[in-house]
Amino acid sequence: MTQKAVNNAKVLYRLNVLRSDVEQAHKIFKKVPFLLETLTNPVVSEEVKEAVLDKIVRQCELPDLLGNFMKMMCRIGEIGQITDIFNCYYKYWDERNHILHAEVIYADEETKKEKASILKQLESIYPKEKIVLSEKTDASLLGGYVVHVGYEEYDHSYEGKLRRLERKLTGR
Repeated sequence: MTQKAVNNAKVLYRLNVLRSDVEQAHKIFKKVPFLLETLTNPVVSEEVKEAVLDKIVRQCELPDLLGNFMKMMCRIGEIGQITDIFNCYYKYWDERNHILHAEVIYADEETKKEKASILKQLESIYPKEKIVLSEKTDASLLGGYVVHVGYEEYDHSYEGKLRRLERKLTGR
């Protein structure tokens, strides 16, 4: 993601466009891939691009503000990054609304029973945040679990414990 995408996402957030409206627009771009191709095509006139966006806004009952934002992205040549802009918007929205995404990777289905204690531990580390947990399973961990929160990693797996023990024994 480029800095332009991040900046445009912040602008979109400051326009007070509802997240649900942004999600709906994002779904449209995902479902209709040739829409982005049309909007980024230099042969297609700006008037046609704006007419297409107006029609989408009307038919999907999106707010005019979001439609105007997308038109502006067309005018300045940034519409090709609209998916990145939407993804950055979600991250920025979550940050502003104190929502923290964490990923737990379990070694097996049995370890999933520890979800409540993991959530409790994360809530104590990040007391002001609402924790949203996503889950995966990876048998290569041998046992236990690993939690990823942003750039932080909390490794409670057997593999991680063995690695730490090895470093301790070898002095590395």
